[in-house]
Amino acid sequence: MTAERKKNIIKAVSFVLILILLVFLLSTAMSELYLKKKPYVAGRLRCVIEVANEKPDTLDLITLGDSEAYSSFNTMTVWNEAGIPSFLLAHSAQFIGETYSELKKAMKTQTPRVVLVETHGLIAEGNLAENLGELVKDELKTLFPIFVYHDKWKELLSGDDTDDPNFFKGFKIKTQTMAYQGDELLQNDGSKASVPSSSRFYMERIMKLCEDKGSILMLYSAPSPVNYNASTHETLTAYASEIGVPYVDLNSVNDEVGIDWTTDSIDEGDHLNVNGAEKVARYLINFIKENAAMEDRSGDVSYSEWNDLYERYLAMKEELENTK
Repeated sequence: MTAERKKNIIKAVSFVLILILLVFLLSTAMSELYLKKKPYVAGRLRCVIEVANEKPDTLDLITLGDSEAYSSFNTMTVWNEAGIPSFLLAHSAQFIGETYSELKKAMKTQTPRVVLVETHGLIAEGNLAENLGELVKDELKTLFPIFVYHDKWKELLSGDDTDDPNFFKGFKIKTQTMAYQGDELLQNDGSKASVPSSSRFYMERIMKLCEDKGSILMLYSAPSPVNYNASTHETLTAYASEIGVPYVDLNSVNDEVGIDWTTDSIDEGDHLNVNGAEKVARYLINFIKENAAMEDRSGDVSYSEWNDLYERYLAMKEELENTK
């Protein structure tokens, strides 16, 4: 190899290393800015940023899932009625690979007593290769977040730090009402549900995360006649038994939960509004306590801000209901 070629190779390698260093430094700087400029965080990513801002090891319960979790788990009711500090790490279209990835990030700073996963993402059609590809992209974005924030730098360096007033540890109040028109829940419509290999792949990793942290994994299916039927109930019940995880299908205990499908849904039986989410939270408190010992933190002065947040929740709920 000639001296000139060696020189060119050294230049090329140096350029690449410098580029990687610059990308890393810019990513670090923008990540810090993004943690502070919360109003500019994309809606579905807000919960991911927020959970990183929680004080370490203060969350006893983390709930994950797609929009079925996002609309059904009310963190404020769980706090007010059981003194359990919880966080709803859920957003629309969260596929099971994201559930794993986001839980992994949250567990860098939190050691929850319970991890609760809503099951809609488990039975969603998914290809393992596609999900792995999405996971790789997600991990790259974690390592180099500048590729997420690259077009936001002007906003991040300006504006204000005003919080979204309707954000309560991942839960957002929705007061709309659009009644479900059907009759029977968990209907046998002839469909065949399954837990695909991609879901099993990531659930094994979620279970390992929980095992390593000493967290108890539980599953629940949110009330949603649009998404759950007799086949999904049978399939998920069998799967939960197979992996030895506590599971409740709230569609099968609708009378106990108390969902009124004329008033508690925002979109004809797909997602719940705030009143439905409060009912779900009350039921899940008992389900969780039946399967794990949970401490009531309501009298702990270090959690006094949660009481303030609950008061803000009540005021926001009243405001939104009055402007419907």
